[in-house]
Amino acid sequence: MPGKKMAKACMKCKQRKKKCSGALPCEYCVKINQPQDCEYQSRVKSKKAKVTERYISTLKSRIRELETERAKSSVDDRISSQEKVGASDVNPLIEPEYGFELHYKDEASSAKSKDGRSAIHYLGMSACAQFLIKLKESLSSPSGYPLAEHSSTATATALTPGDIPIDRHYIKSIRKEILPDVPDAEGLIDIASRIIGADYMFIESNYVENIVLTMIYKTPVPHDSKGLIKYTNELLRLLSHLALGSLFDKANPKSKSLGLKYHETTISLYGHIVNILDQAASGSLVQSLLYMAYFALSQDKTTFAFITVGSAIRTMFTLGFHKNAQSRSENRIFWLCFIYDRLLSVRFGFPLMIDENDINVPLFNEGDDSLTTISLDVYHFVSQVRLAKITTQIITKIYTQNPFSFLHNCHAVLKELKYWFDSLPNELKFDYDDIETGMIRATFNLHINYNYSIMISTRPVLLFVFRTILKASDKEAKLFEKRQFELILVLLESCIQAAEIQSRILTKLYYDGKMANCSFLDCHYIFSATIILILAGFCQMLSKKHVLYLGDVESLFEAIEHNLKILQGLSEYNAAARNFNHQLTEFIDLMSSEEVVGILKKDKSQKQNTSLLFQRKLTSPQPASLDKAPRSNEPIFDFEELGFVDLSHILNNMGDEVRSGSALDIFLNDAFQENSCEDLEREI
Repeated sequence: MPGKKMAKACMKCKQRKKKCSGALPCEYCVKINQPQDCEYQSRVKSKKAKVTERYISTLKSRIRELETERAKSSVDDRISSQEKVGASDVNPLIEPEYGFELHYKDEASSAKSKDGRSAIHYLGMSACAQFLIKLKESLSSPSGYPLAEHSSTATATALTPGDIPIDRHYIKSIRKEILPDVPDAEGLIDIASRIIGADYMFIESNYVENIVLTMIYKTPVPHDSKGLIKYTNELLRLLSHLALGSLFDKANPKSKSLGLKYHETTISLYGHIVNILDQAASGSLVQSLLYMAYFALSQDKTTFAFITVGSAIRTMFTLGFHKNAQSRSENRIFWLCFIYDRLLSVRFGFPLMIDENDINVPLFNEGDDSLTTISLDVYHFVSQVRLAKITTQIITKIYTQNPFSFLHNCHAVLKELKYWFDSLPNELKFDYDDIETGMIRATFNLHINYNYSIMISTRPVLLFVFRTILKASDKEAKLFEKRQFELILVLLESCIQAAEIQSRILTKLYYDGKMANCSFLDCHYIFSATIILILAGFCQMLSKKHVLYLGDVESLFEAIEHNLKILQGLSEYNAAARNFNHQLTEFIDLMSSEEVVGILKKDKSQKQNTSLLFQRKLTSPQPASLDKAPRSNEPIFDFEELGFVDLSHILNNMGDEVRSGSALDIFLNDAFQENSCEDLEREI
């Protein structure tokens, strides 16, 4: 991958005391097939100035004097003011009572939103516990000086020594009968880490050694309540890792049933933990719930996934990770919850559970001014979080009713996405025209999610054009105003190109054997891209006044056919793929039906070869540039009459089932990695 070299050696090369190439990943980490573990650490100059204790003491004394004077002056002013108006209008729970700031205040509470309105920052002061704290402050500190800061999180009820909240024998039976051997467990954790990666999973660098081996396998199940709760939590997290690893384990023919077994055990184990949730709430429990939701998505269990992610987020709120993450792990767990929240909200139309105005923690690795970690894992995760933040704008600007033009809102979000793409580290970029085979899956995931974000930001424009064309009469001179059409062209080009690039990347992953057969996300990305490609071709066939698609229509329909074949092949392993394939098949049948053809074209006998309608190919697969001059609203080609595109041949060519011995069978069996791409393409 391109990118400037680091000034120091990576951690692995330091440990082996060998020269490092300085790249990310370095040559040695690539050689041992561990590019994701290549990590650099560098010290950053501290921003804190060194001062003497005497100087600090002098400042504190002066501050106390000024606060006393200000408090006295403020009280006098307040009394004078109250004499005039009769009473104070200050809310003592959330506003300063004596003119100086409360002990808890976040800068975001007084920040302004982008539309000029004050950003509402909810501090949680409505809690009765907080009200009681304020009462105590009033009694203990009548002068107005705040007491020591108290946590708003309710403390767990202490357990009596003889109280055992979890059945220890049940935990022992899981450890004895369910857990695999140590090598198998390590292998499944590694598979889950490589397939899901930093995008939707966080595995500490010392997790296997300190937690899995030392705590779970080598240490007996604890007898005391506190130790048993912690052991159960970590056992649940391990089982959630094993379930995901089994889900994506292509080498084991029994992996699917094994994954379901682990997943069912996690649900059962969580049922035991629910009874003592006040004591069991922890970062490990939050992670387990997120991974259980990821597994449920792959089984096309959307409702279960949403409820489970909601439980994880509420547990995280209870722990206070959104206000004050005490460690890097807590910080990472919070932002994982944020990513999952945006993942489900934008894909299924669910409401957001995390309001960005209520976030009081920095993005991972940005709050540390002493030690900066540089690795592909950090790059991927930070980039995914920033992309998830743009998802908030997609939902609020495009998929929420507002008084602004939706076309301009789409354009504004598209510019944000373009800025995100331009800001990516060089190590995470690649040429869409020449996709390399050796990149790790997490890098592909990043670009897949990026192109998906472009599609969902611009596809309302495609639907708008489609509906406008359907309603227009043959005698109308033009469908859109000039300025409107110029903006529509930019948005449509970005939408269709993103769908084509998405199809190209997923096809590459499929042929290289890197597509997760049982993944919900991969199938969903194929599904969303195919819808856009079908609708784009359909709109162009209906339009007689404008060229809406500038690419080669043959390649467009080839991409549609290829996407459908991949979905059909994955349907054998994936419930979500079967669902998506069924929906697309019904859609194509509807668009190719005689009823629709009769409505959209009076003379059904006039059908032209679509390859003759468009001669201009896409010159660049990158998303449309927003800086280039807008195009004219005049059609590039003058068509007297366009034929109707018949999509039924795609389904006829595919057949109801994948033929035995076809290339798709080879891709989906265990030996597909032994075949070269060239051999497979010849068989197709």
